[in-house]
Amino acid sequence: MCLTSFIGLLQVVKQCTRIPIFVMIRPRGGDFLYSDRETEVMKADIQLVKQYGADGLVFGALTEDGYVDTELCTALLAASRPLPVTFHRAFDMVYDPVTAIETLISIGFERVLTSGCDSSALEGLPLIKRLIEQAKGRII
Repeated sequence: MCLTSFIGLLQVVKQCTRIPIFVMIRPRGGDFLYSDRETEVMKADIQLVKQYGADGLVFGALTEDGYVDTELCTALLAASRPLPVTFHRAFDMVYDPVTAIETLISIGFERVLTSGCDSSALEGLPLIKRLIEQAKGRII
């Protein structure tokens, strides 16, 4: 199963709207630990959706111990340039969200999707508020 948007869908959506379209790059469901082969697929998908007009990308990768996989994310960020990139809800699975937000900022993510590491954003609101205060506008 592939969660990356199909090119045909991207093209049709781009024709039907003027809002920026961010495409999620995710070769499968499940955890956020990716093999070398899956990494190759993600890099190829990034090039393809860039070629077909994506306005931004959404992805995330973690290590086995629940930290942001900085090596993989840095490589995917480099492949994504010049498009803006959002770290997806893999963030909700990190071991330490306070450290993770700093990692995302330092390696170049512009946005993060999160429910505050809880079952809903409403329930995670205390952490979301804390992260917003900590980030001070360095990430959305």
